[in-house]
Amino acid sequence: MPEESDTLLTQTNTDADEVVDQQAENSNQEVVEEPSTEESIAASEDQESNEDTQEAGAPEEYQNFDTPESFAVNEEVLGDYQLWAKENNLTQDQAQAGIDMVSKMREAEMTQWVEQQKAWVEQAKSDKEYGGENFDKNISTAVKARDSFGTSEFSEMLDYSGLGNHPEMIRFLNRVGKAISEDKVIVSGANAGQKTRENVLYPSMKQ
Repeated sequence: MPEESDTLLTQTNTDADEVVDQQAENSNQEVVEEPSTEESIAASEDQESNEDTQEAGAPEEYQNFDTPESFAVNEEVLGDYQLWAKENNLTQDQAQAGIDMVSKMREAEMTQWVEQQKAWVEQAKSDKEYGGENFDKNISTAVKARDSFGTSEFSEMLDYSGLGNHPEMIRFLNRVGKAISEDKVIVSGANAGQKTRENVLYPSMKQ
């Protein structure tokens, strides 16, 4: 609104021309209307909304994420995730939610893996060929075969993958172990008959 000025009715001891000149000068100044109450509230809400928008989004640097104790964090993969989160403007909480979901999935996979191992062990113990009361003895035979023909890397693979508990892997190694423990073995086929252990394992060798 224009600056306040005296009017002819309130002006005293002042020339009328000066009053007119003053009013004319004030009227030429920029007129700025004061907003209504509703407009003030709306402007305040917009400002708060803009401030919230500016505060939301990716931080300059993400803080350490919370992970389960059993969750092994790969630093290289974590760096890639932080870069992806920043590119997608994820807040710290949103990025943490992604970590929580991955952790939950990993825990579910681990639980499933453990349950699968338990199921294989139970199947092996009840197997008609090598299970039952001779199970421990047959496992020792399978271990002998593994150590006789397998490398340390092979043993590590069986442990890491869990295949060392698979009923068919145990069956295979148990049969190999029994074969190398016997002086003679019976083989099927056109040339069926008794052959020495060396003939079976090393067929190219001459007697």
